Amino acid sequence: MAAAAWEYSVQSVGGILRQPKPEQLSEMLNQAAQEGWELMHMVPQENSNALWLVLRRPSTARTRRETSWPGTA
Repeated sequence: MAAAAWEYSVQSVGGILRQPKPEQLSEMLNQAAQEGWELMHMVPQENSNALWLVLRRPSTARTRRETSWPGTA
């Protein structure tokens, strides 16, 4: 069985002075889900009220052709 290939996205939500509202998180995650993304991790940003959201979705043949490791293209 071949290993799954994943495409990842890291998004920031919230800010230094304001936390993201639950409605804002719900809206962002629902939109991401419609595009095939799933939330893997949610990490607080240091010295901030913002969060890092780490999302993934299965990689397609198209995205595998378009992407490469940074600095290797």
